[in-house]
Amino acid sequence: MKQYVDFALRKAKKPIDREMLYLKIAELIKAEDESYIELSSDDKNKIDEIIEKGLRNYEYIETNNGKISSIMKTSFRTGRFYGNRNGEGFVITRSFFVDKEGNQLSTEDKYGIDKANCNSAIDGDLVLIDIGNNGVKPKVIEIIDRNLENIMGEVIRQGKSYFVKPIDKKKQGLNISLKGEAIEGQRVAVKLVEQTNDNFYIGEITRVFNHKDDPDQDILWEAFKCGIDDQFSSKSLEQVERIPTSVLDSDKIGREDLTSWKIFTIDGVDTKDIDDALSCRKLPNGNYEVGVHIADVSHYIPENSPLDKDAYKKSNSNYLANKVIPMLPHELSNGICSLNPYVERLAMSCIMELNKDGEVVNYRITPTVIKSNMKMTYDAVNGILKDNIVPEEYKDFEEELRTLNIIALLLRKNRILNGAIEFDKPELKLIFNDKGKVIDFSKRIQYVGENLIEEFMILANETVDKHLSKRGFPCLHRVHDKPNEEKLYDYLKMLDAIDLPFSYDAKKCAESKEVMQELVEHIKDTGKLNSMLSTRLIRCMSRAKYSPINIGHDGLAKKYYCHFTSPIRRYSDLTVHRILKDSALKDNAKAKRRAKKWEQKLPDIGMQTSRMEKIADDAEQQVLYMKCAEFMKKQIGEEYKGTVIGISDRGLQVQLDNLVEGKVRIKDLKDHYAYNPLTYTLVSLNGGENYYLGDRLLVKVKSASKEDKTIDFEIKRKLEENLIEDIDKSNQLVKKIAKSKLENNYHKK
Repeated sequence: MKQYVDFALRKAKKPIDREMLYLKIAELIKAEDESYIELSSDDKNKIDEIIEKGLRNYEYIETNNGKISSIMKTSFRTGRFYGNRNGEGFVITRSFFVDKEGNQLSTEDKYGIDKANCNSAIDGDLVLIDIGNNGVKPKVIEIIDRNLENIMGEVIRQGKSYFVKPIDKKKQGLNISLKGEAIEGQRVAVKLVEQTNDNFYIGEITRVFNHKDDPDQDILWEAFKCGIDDQFSSKSLEQVERIPTSVLDSDKIGREDLTSWKIFTIDGVDTKDIDDALSCRKLPNGNYEVGVHIADVSHYIPENSPLDKDAYKKSNSNYLANKVIPMLPHELSNGICSLNPYVERLAMSCIMELNKDGEVVNYRITPTVIKSNMKMTYDAVNGILKDNIVPEEYKDFEEELRTLNIIALLLRKNRILNGAIEFDKPELKLIFNDKGKVIDFSKRIQYVGENLIEEFMILANETVDKHLSKRGFPCLHRVHDKPNEEKLYDYLKMLDAIDLPFSYDAKKCAESKEVMQELVEHIKDTGKLNSMLSTRLIRCMSRAKYSPINIGHDGLAKKYYCHFTSPIRRYSDLTVHRILKDSALKDNAKAKRRAKKWEQKLPDIGMQTSRMEKIADDAEQQVLYMKCAEFMKKQIGEEYKGTVIGISDRGLQVQLDNLVEGKVRIKDLKDHYAYNPLTYTLVSLNGGENYYLGDRLLVKVKSASKEDKTIDFEIKRKLEENLIEDIDKSNQLVKKIAKSKLENNYHKK
């Protein structure tokens, strides 16, 4: 019914009363079904419920005389406010709606908000805005929802009263007083329990953190600051206690028994939350049957249960340095839901028949009971497939592993031929001692074992999405739009400036997968610049997200793609499992009702999971920067070799050979310098060293701050210069202008 309400209100030229809305909806239904007579009282009650919910969610607006309009027909919008430290910000509005045919559509817009028009909104608020027109600037009309829990801060004392000063500078406009006494200087999380005035609150401490240098607490502190909670509700923990620790006979009803199959898992040495397993056998017709068996988490977590609500709120497991903040309690993630070896487990199995070309010619997706025969490690599998070293306990699985690897290589080859983009960018890996302190760094490298698992997970995800689409069922797709043409234009300008010109323009790069592949290959052979160039090119790509609207996955070159293979770690996958089960219902009427339910729920789930994924990525980066700074603080005075990977009017960004990054600030350079944005060069005004992207330097660690997550270097000497001869004329012009400004400022003084 909601699609009729949405369509009728969007088509109405002005706000309409409810009786007129009933009439228009009846006309829409009559146009589809000639036998239809009129709306029943139940139909009208259902429409009223939809309207009331829509008014609460600001999908619809009610005028003073009781008439209803779609918010999209007004100048009002709802969205999330993203503030900065200056009190300004912007609001991103996302609108999902359903047309008359039932197609899901969406719009997304961004509106800048001046400080004077923020109306006390702070970063993260859900707000109602008037987008304005005819020269009137957008402004916040109302704060719809504010997250009043887990404000992170430090306890300060003023007279006899205690307050919390938020750590997040974007939230320092909040004034939070505490009930009773507290300990000055404590780092705490507070819940705002009462509002006394605009941005004035009374807070209640919900959690006290230990010392800032405690290796466990500093990571949790950063996670909390980013919006990640490691706690579960008391109701969730009570629910866990009622979940069995082994598979019951009653759980097996209606499932295919695969406990006799040769099934195994491949994970890291320390992995305890195992959600995927593989099987492989050759068929009589010469094809191969590959099974991707995924933990059936949905069996143990009903929708809207306490555990489900906690999982939705978290949306992901978070892997921060050497600590895991799980989406589900360990009793589930490491226990009954984990595909541990030698014990029965419930699974959703995607069993695919592949021909010699790596094409899926047949498949079935079914609930199963499995028993993993072995927990393999990436190290051992890589030893078998790379170095032909086969441990005794792996010999019974060697044939399957080698067969799977041959198929995986074929799948990867096919993906690349179809236009998939693969970046050659090394990642920094932290090495910890048994006390949780960083003692060294290494490069995180993906070998054949990791690639093998990746290919079959991609194949299963694609197969599931195709399956749901073929059945006409909604799906939470994993989508990835084309690259940003404007960013690509700037990127290609930079390549020209550093004498690495590319033969195609930005439009061609954005539109052609083959040209984008050429660009990736073009920057692979650039030595020490490769990491920087890959990072900057990745930033030109659109961010992957979850959406009920399928636009395909550009990076993987897949028309159909979702996430199905990690329900222990991702709420998106748990959702897809539930949709799969609903799509398999034999009662068609019930299946249709479930499909309608998912159409309504998926937009919100897509936004929440995409938002929390970004928060998880941000937290991972913040923890990485913090731990690098903590380690480098002990290296002050030590010298390292590095490469200039960024230049601005503030100085140089240097990546050490161990992949740790830091800055050389312009004030620490022994000369006056001007930045030339056309050539990405710092130009010396007095005949000293110029600095270019790609320069090799010997630097000394000057300072490091764990709190600020910064590392500062000073230059000892230049080792190699990446001078581009034909940029000198441009640099000389910048030098002349900058020197003139310096002289004018001197004379004014």
